[in-house]
Amino acid sequence: MSLSNSSIVLEVEDLRTYIYTRTSIVKAVDGISFNLRKGETLGIVGESGCGKTMTALSLLRLVPRPAGKIVTGEIRLNGSDLVRKTEDEMREVRGRQISMILQDPQTSLNPVFNIGNQLGESLSIARKDDRKGLASRAVDALRKVNVAAPDRRLEDFPHQMSGGMKQRVVGAIAMSCEPSVIIADEPTTALDVTIQLQYLRLLKDIQAETGLAIIFITHDFGVVARMCDRVAVMYAGRIVE
Repeated sequence: MSLSNSSIVLEVEDLRTYIYTRTSIVKAVDGISFNLRKGETLGIVGESGCGKTMTALSLLRLVPRPAGKIVTGEIRLNGSDLVRKTEDEMREVRGRQISMILQDPQTSLNPVFNIGNQLGESLSIARKDDRKGLASRAVDALRKVNVAAPDRRLEDFPHQMSGGMKQRVVGAIAMSCEPSVIIADEPTTALDVTIQLQYLRLLKDIQAETGLAIIFITHDFGVVARMCDRVAVMYAGRIVE
């Protein structure tokens, strides 16, 4: 892997995200800095409540409002500072340039829409297309994450799929617009050990093929050893190691 500055896709500098309560200020993210290169996986580990997920939400500019606020710092994605962007501008960034795979596929997918509709909505962000074109691209997206018989799966609803299959669909949605950075927030926690291994191999294969940069949030050091090129340890909102 090249270590040149030209390969850096994400630079975070002195990022601070605070949560304001009636009686105090919670420094959820307290002055963290790191960078991420094309094709690299950065692991973020730490105890519950240390700021891992709040870091991810900050990178996407999805900090809960009105209590939460990014108070200072820079988030440079492909050279552009996300902190300075308006919400309308961020809607153009999310999905296209940076996306997120959430921990629980059960709550990530809408139970009242079939898989084709949910993938189609994501795909339409990148490029407007007719119904037939969206369906074809949705099939391709499912095929990339090794979903068997993807054309038939478009009509399935989430409750008709196993946990591992749903997590693959969540991954397909997150990667459908070919972002340069994916944030994976404990994506294997809800999966059994065998399916976990398959899912991690799939992510590595996609990364090798596309040069995808991944931020992998986890408690599992076995996953860290298998997936990550570098590791950041968080404690009390700071990167301590």
